[in-house]
Amino acid sequence: MTDSIARPIFSLPAATRRADGRFDVVVVYLDMTTPPPETPNPAPLLNTKLALLKLDQPSVSYYRYLYGSVGRPWHWVERHRLSDTELAEIIHDKEVEIFVPYVGGVPAGYVEFDRRETAVNEPGGTNIAYFGLMPESIGRGLGRWFLRWAVQYAFSKGIPRLTVNTCNLDHPSALPLYQKVGFRPYQSRQAVFDPTI
Repeated sequence: MTDSIARPIFSLPAATRRADGRFDVVVVYLDMTTPPPETPNPAPLLNTKLALLKLDQPSVSYYRYLYGSVGRPWHWVERHRLSDTELAEIIHDKEVEIFVPYVGGVPAGYVEFDRRETAVNEPGGTNIAYFGLMPESIGRGLGRWFLRWAVQYAFSKGIPRLTVNTCNLDHPSALPLYQKVGFRPYQSRQAVFDPTI
């Protein structure tokens, strides 16, 4: 079932778990067709150095480490279901870019941009396939800075549309944060999610 969303959503109800272990979830799709006004995006005040690096041809094992560490609390399992060959085809595609913020030399999360036609269903669009922080990096002021950087970076490529989706298994601040940086919900759907790998 797909519904059009006429007003901003600032929170979602908690996902419900079925007796068989699966979840009833609400998936929300958001987009942005013009970049937000350019405003300074100062890096968060940290007691250590912050660096942001693009991964060039990341190893599958390192990608699995990032994906598992960032996504474990939120039941990210789709990429775990892929073989190493299938996963390498995605993360080494020229239309996929992955950036990692490092705090004190330690990875603090990642963002994955996907411009493949199968991901965006339109010429020139970009989808934020994955965005998140390591559990120990949450609450340090990194999330908003990193997401604002990601939006600015995506639109610096001259794209017509940037998309992202979230659901009520995600961090409770995810949907409000997406909206704060300028994403608009345009569609939602109910789904049954199986968390097993």
